[in-house]
Amino acid sequence: MFKVFISHSNEDVEATQFIAEALRSAGFGVWVDFENIRGGAAWLCEIEAGIERCDAVVVVLSAASRRSSWVERECLYAFQLNKPVITALIADVLIPLHLINIQYCDMREREPGRAKLLEALSSLRAGGGELDSYVPDAVSREPVAANFFPYVEQLPGGDIAALVARDLFHWARQIADEVAFGGERSPGFHARIAVNERLVTVFTVWAYRRNPSAQIPLDYLAARAPFARRAERRKIVTRLNRLLPRSARISRDKADGRPTFSLHYLSDAQRLEAFKQVISEMAGALRATGEVA
Repeated sequence: MFKVFISHSNEDVEATQFIAEALRSAGFGVWVDFENIRGGAAWLCEIEAGIERCDAVVVVLSAASRRSSWVERECLYAFQLNKPVITALIADVLIPLHLINIQYCDMREREPGRAKLLEALSSLRAGGGELDSYVPDAVSREPVAANFFPYVEQLPGGDIAALVARDLFHWARQIADEVAFGGERSPGFHARIAVNERLVTVFTVWAYRRNPSAQIPLDYLAARAPFARRAERRKIVTRLNRLLPRSARISRDKADGRPTFSLHYLSDAQRLEAFKQVISEMAGALRATGEVA
């Protein structure tokens, strides 16, 4: 019998029971913790054994499970064992980085979602337990190129923001000495250049949930010539403001901070190229001086 492990938050018991009953009715074996862990059993060992013995994992995704470190651990352990994973989306939440490239079934409407989930699992059962769209090499809880841009696409206005972010990423790889992903609260990538054998960030793209944005760390650059002079940092703010509508212009005080603005303002090709020119000239000035102020 094809066995399915259900990963879920205890706050979603009702939805989890609905999914479990649907799977059993369709002839699947089901492993779910509130039914399969024996009294007095070593909980973590039972969970790991359940994942090891299953043929696929269904993640019940909600606000509660998105916050759950245990649900995340179960998913990552399933990926480690190369188990196919399918997300059952039951609430209006962002799909996290480690699940963004995994097939999902929208179960916010129960019956259509149930049918889609059963269809996906039936295909797995018939195909010997392999998903065509399953790409374990692209699965990561940390931001990487493979998951960052799909993550941006699901944010407000994400289709445009992702296009701009991709353009800046590929351009940055040509002009920077390092382009690195990171971010604990919000994923992003940083374009860095080498100055005196140290890497200096010249701009960052952040996948902020409400507004994916570009950012220039002028406060950080203030430790380096020529940007130790406030006048030089203010010139950068002035040039950025030429790219922005009046309502979104950056305060001159941000010359001592980190000017941040929506990627949507760079969706125009001329403004995007003008932004690249600002960054290129900043990088050139840093490389030319190569000295700590």
